[in-house]
Amino acid sequence: MAAPDLSVIVAVYNEDPRNLIRLLKRLEEVLLAVSINYEVVFVNDGSTERTTRSLREISGEFPYVKLINLSRNFGQQAAITAGMDHSDGRAIVNIDSDLQDPPELIPQMMELWRRGYDVVYATRSTRQDSVSKRLSAYLFYRVLSSVSAVPIPQDTGDFRLMDRKVVEALNQLPEKTRFLRGLVPWLGFKQVGIPVDRGARELGESTYTLKRLLRLAMDGLLSLSVAPLFMIPIVGGVILGAGLIALISAFTVSASIQPYVFVVAAMLVLSGVQVLAVGLIGMYLSTALGEVRARPTYLIQEKLGSAYETTPRAKEIKEIQAESSLASTAPTR
Repeated sequence: MAAPDLSVIVAVYNEDPRNLIRLLKRLEEVLLAVSINYEVVFVNDGSTERTTRSLREISGEFPYVKLINLSRNFGQQAAITAGMDHSDGRAIVNIDSDLQDPPELIPQMMELWRRGYDVVYATRSTRQDSVSKRLSAYLFYRVLSSVSAVPIPQDTGDFRLMDRKVVEALNQLPEKTRFLRGLVPWLGFKQVGIPVDRGARELGESTYTLKRLLRLAMDGLLSLSVAPLFMIPIVGGVILGAGLIALISAFTVSASIQPYVFVVAAMLVLSGVQVLAVGLIGMYLSTALGEVRARPTYLIQEKLGSAYETTPRAKEIKEIQAESSLASTAPTR
């Protein structure tokens, strides 16, 4: 059976079931209007029973939906990877399940893809998030881009379209700790960004806690750059110079300041830098250990839904075309 034009990958973790239905309805309205054959690949990343039950019902009701239930929560990046591994589309689009990224942008992405672009990513021109979240995202992308070996598009997320050859190239990368927002630019190919106004979450609450955001940021930094390691000797040199200045000053400044004050201050600063350096090296070693163990990025508990069925409207069109073909070839008397 021919592959669909598009695979829409949706990583789900404890999402409000109403958002999932709304997402499917909006995808139908948008993609059927431009006659795009598509499949939707839901990846259940260890959600609670409520979300899991809703996804099972959806996979049974909508024939073009695939459901992949992971054995536990592996994280968003692993869930997206699982969706890519089990998608069949000539192009894939990853979109969040909370409807903050508008599905209505997908036809524009498809048009740029048809013009020859291999990756089309959404750049957030505006976003309906808290001030703290906007500020942290602003700083994160600029710091990451400054230390990364390749330029990282600013103010982007995981809402992007990728050609099948890009997906296959991405699947060849052996990394277990994945930060797709950095790996996709690293691959190269022909890429372009389009602006998007990112709305507020429609229903429910975000499952992306501060801990998960910090973990994602650390994964991005550790997987894309070794610049922090090179900063350790630089900081050490600065501390050494400051220590020498402090020792010289201890014997030249006014006697009202005891020399041991400079020595104690220098020792405290040096100890803090050493602890920071050891901790940083430990994080890199932890990441390296995870890669050496070579454990799978994710484990699947079960797969539900059809391997691929065309969308309802496309199916109706094929039936009409088949009937017309039979009528035209029928012998006349």
